[in-house]
Amino acid sequence: MQSFVPNSTNIRSFSTKSLLEIAADPVSMDTTIPESCFQSDRLYIVGICAMEKKAHSLPMQAILSRFPSNIFKVVIFGDHVILNQTVDQWPVCDIFISFYSTGFPLHKAQDYVNLHHPIVLNDVTKQELLLDRRKVYQVLQQNNIPLPNHVFVNRDNPSNNIENDQVLEYEDYIQVRDVRIAKPFVEKPVDGENHNIYIYYPMNAGGGCKKLFRKIGSRSSVFDPHLNTIRRTGSFIYEEFQATQGTDVKVYTVGPNYAHAEARKSPVLDGRVLRDADGKEIRYPVILEPHEKEMARKVCLAFGQTVCGFDILRVHNESLVCDVNGWSFVKNSEQYYDDCAMLLVKYLERALLLRKLAKTEILGNQLEWRTLSAIAMNAMNLKFSVDEKQETANDSEEWTEISSTGEEEELRCVLAIIRHGDRTPKQKMKMFVCHPLFIQYFQRKSNSESKKLDLKIKAVADLEELLQVSRELIAKYEQRDPAFMAFLKERKVQHGEDANDRVQGYRTLCDVLQRWRINGINRKVQFKPKEYVYMNENANNEVSFVQADDMAVRRGSTGGLRKCVSKLLLILKWGGDLTHSGAEQAEALGHKFRQTMYPGGGHGLIRLHSTYRHDLKIYTSDEGRVQKTAAMFAKGFLSLEGDIIPILVGLVLKAKAEENMLDQSGSSVQETIMRVKQRLHRIIHLGDNCTELLEHSSSRLIRSVAQALVVVDQPVKKMELMHKFLSNFREQLTKMIQEKSMDKTSVKLNNGEKVSNSDGRRMSLERARSLSANVSRRDQHPHVSGESKKKDEKESRFPEPCGRETLEMMRERWAKLCRDFYSRKRNTFDLSKIPDIHDCVRYDALHNAHLCLKDVRECLDIAASLAHALVPQEYGIDIDEKIQIGSAMCRTLLMKIVDDLDLARGVHANPTHRLNPNYAKDKHAIRSKNRSVRTRLYFTSESHLHSLLNVLRYAREDCDIPSPISDEAKKAIEEIPELCYMTHFVVRVFERFHLEKNDPKRFRLEISLSCGAANDPLEQDVEKQLEIAPLRVISREGITCQELVDYFEDVIAFAEEGEAAFNATSSLISPEEEESGKSDKKESESELDASDSDRVETFER
Repeated sequence: MQSFVPNSTNIRSFSTKSLLEIAADPVSMDTTIPESCFQSDRLYIVGICAMEKKAHSLPMQAILSRFPSNIFKVVIFGDHVILNQTVDQWPVCDIFISFYSTGFPLHKAQDYVNLHHPIVLNDVTKQELLLDRRKVYQVLQQNNIPLPNHVFVNRDNPSNNIENDQVLEYEDYIQVRDVRIAKPFVEKPVDGENHNIYIYYPMNAGGGCKKLFRKIGSRSSVFDPHLNTIRRTGSFIYEEFQATQGTDVKVYTVGPNYAHAEARKSPVLDGRVLRDADGKEIRYPVILEPHEKEMARKVCLAFGQTVCGFDILRVHNESLVCDVNGWSFVKNSEQYYDDCAMLLVKYLERALLLRKLAKTEILGNQLEWRTLSAIAMNAMNLKFSVDEKQETANDSEEWTEISSTGEEEELRCVLAIIRHGDRTPKQKMKMFVCHPLFIQYFQRKSNSESKKLDLKIKAVADLEELLQVSRELIAKYEQRDPAFMAFLKERKVQHGEDANDRVQGYRTLCDVLQRWRINGINRKVQFKPKEYVYMNENANNEVSFVQADDMAVRRGSTGGLRKCVSKLLLILKWGGDLTHSGAEQAEALGHKFRQTMYPGGGHGLIRLHSTYRHDLKIYTSDEGRVQKTAAMFAKGFLSLEGDIIPILVGLVLKAKAEENMLDQSGSSVQETIMRVKQRLHRIIHLGDNCTELLEHSSSRLIRSVAQALVVVDQPVKKMELMHKFLSNFREQLTKMIQEKSMDKTSVKLNNGEKVSNSDGRRMSLERARSLSANVSRRDQHPHVSGESKKKDEKESRFPEPCGRETLEMMRERWAKLCRDFYSRKRNTFDLSKIPDIHDCVRYDALHNAHLCLKDVRECLDIAASLAHALVPQEYGIDIDEKIQIGSAMCRTLLMKIVDDLDLARGVHANPTHRLNPNYAKDKHAIRSKNRSVRTRLYFTSESHLHSLLNVLRYAREDCDIPSPISDEAKKAIEEIPELCYMTHFVVRVFERFHLEKNDPKRFRLEISLSCGAANDPLEQDVEKQLEIAPLRVISREGITCQELVDYFEDVIAFAEEGEAAFNATSSLISPEEEESGKSDKKESESELDASDSDRVETFER
């Protein structure tokens, strides 16, 4: 440090600076002031001009008590003086500490400063900026401080020179002027003291609104599932929601060069405030990144607040300032109180000395100087940024485990690939539509700029509009509208279409769309154009129509005529929703995962996550049941409460790249899958006992498949018997419905009510009208079998099925399967329906046992055996097919896992947010302050699990690296008949510190597998029905992380070679041949049934 020699230039220079400018000036702060330069003859008055509640708070008193009493005298003005006396009656002070809180007259504090000109710690004029969030954001932007994308909605008094704005509100976004903000978005009142902040969620995640507020007891937010529209009174800031892994960071400055940061659980997740034994909110000190330290400096200087708090959102590798609070102290940190008091004394000392020098204007050696206290001299050596302190303090209690070889190692990374939980049966309806109302709807919703001809509908508003179309057509039919009846007659005459079947399809569409509250996470509708008409308009405005087929449209050979769709294939998908049992499974597995996968028990993981020592990312596919499974798992994993929608939006990543990673991918593999399915179809329909599969396959079948084929014996006969069971289920349910109707009629007669012949026909309409009441009643029951329905059985002789399903819906489900499974025209069975039948009978065995359907056990055994024999082979019969299909389907996922493993080993630099060990005291119960663990969770469906299992256990012949699975584990895997709900793989990486950093053996890993909820659904013990099988280690002993990375890279390269070869072959095919092939493939895959008018999937009448 240089010595300070006073002269007229530097005295005037320093004396005109504000306290913050002095604190930020390296010359003024780093200059040694000789002790002989100053003689103090009195105490300096520190005036505290703030509301008494704040002035007497514990942090305030803790810091003021550290001011040296032989230099400073603290005077607290008090509420009476502040509120009732004029500023000229207020105590006169040398140092003025004043800050706004509710009820404080900020203008009086400003008048006092103008009257007495004291040294001001926090600029009282600029504090007005903090009262309006718009001004805060404007200052942040002016100083190039990152903040979320946002837009202001101004409805203030015009005298503020702010124009009022109009907000255009749509289902999943709002538009203000030319700015569009999509849900999820945040709605903040512009009033800085109004903390009623709302977060609106998109309908495809379930919708609703999270209401944040100042902490009340143990709550900081509540979720309202019914609120989906923004507030229309008052001015607001709307900004993009930022997913922060469920943790917020609050930064506290003491001058521009000191910043203390703490992490806390974000209120956007479940709104439950975590408190310690003393009732204080649990927060953990964290280390700021260099760019965040610069942000803290800028915020402090821009707003003129020496002591200032602001909030940071950490998103990926970016940090955004979302709020500036002004005067804020850290609570319950003695180290912070020491640093804060020391720095404030240092700042004030310099300001007082320079001010005194400026007044005396005595230069050179004419004045004796001395420091005000030894504390101030000690402060000169304080590192202004606490993060610059040594971060690698000795930590004798490392988070270590003892491996099977007796070596010490520490967990570094946990990866898991998880199947979704128990779900309702998936259902689908396909029918041709050609009425003008459907055509007009399609034209309104289709994007003219899109090259895709197909249209997918998931938005709530669009589904509701489609519901209205179906209702309108049903009303036309019931009212015998002449034009509509003529339309039906024309379709029958020209195309042989049955009018009743067509209207029944409309009723199906209407029933599915209205049976419960619409949201896009559960249902979707797809339209595929099938026929076209081309309009030719001449000079006389006469219009003629020209027919054109689908191929002509695809080739573009339309002669310049205007295209108009005349016929559409409507595909409606519903069901497949996560059941209450599935949600409980996922939450329980998350809880178990936290307890068993991480050392230190469940609390160890929670501490890691909340202190930024746990880098967590959760990825899902696009399916609603998979997303909900991920959210429920996260709920148990992080010990959260409340609704899952905020958890889903706040923690689960569902960007397009992640969807592709966890959905089926690879064009080439689809051809192989189709060939495998066709081969299976031929072999199964030979009528023998599958000799070709059992004896003549080019590779040995796995034992579970072989055993299933032995049980099946004669597949065709077994499928014939199963088809009879499906018909029996339909008839049993039909009888239940009839008996219920008769019972209802009998009750009416007994009560003296009139009964008409139309009562039966009106029954379904009455059910629809009373649906909400029925749903509310049934929603009270959990998704389990038998036990949960006893109350219903007492209330009614005819209990309803589980969940939102009715007897009619259940009957229709079985009738549809019965109809689709067997084709009389072709005298063949549809093998793709076997997994659906297995799912349905298992679902009813588990959830509808109270209905006492006959033959459930027999049908379940046959369906299970057939599914166990066929499903694993759909991903390859021979080993080469399994490798080809598995590598292509998992390629993108494997690439991501390789990146995860490289990050865990430190191969790639990736900044992570870290705990600050110097401020993590014993009260935080943190033993290893420098520990960091990465967790990556991938939620997907069954296809990825089968593919990944094949990739892991079957190594290519020309691959130098052996399979990562041990021989013993391969034998055990062969005994697994099915990868059930909640099947999961887990990869854990451990670091051995006694080995050199460049030694490949330093990072070892283990791979584990659980086959999920594989118990018998007819098990009498309800708890065991949904129990998830424990994990079993399947990896080779001592396998290193590098070995698995090399193995996966070989698989990825093989998949890429196959895709490149396929693309090269495809490029030689003409566009007409390619489109023809695609069309034939689609017909064979999914649209075969819809080509026959008698096979259009409609409800049973």
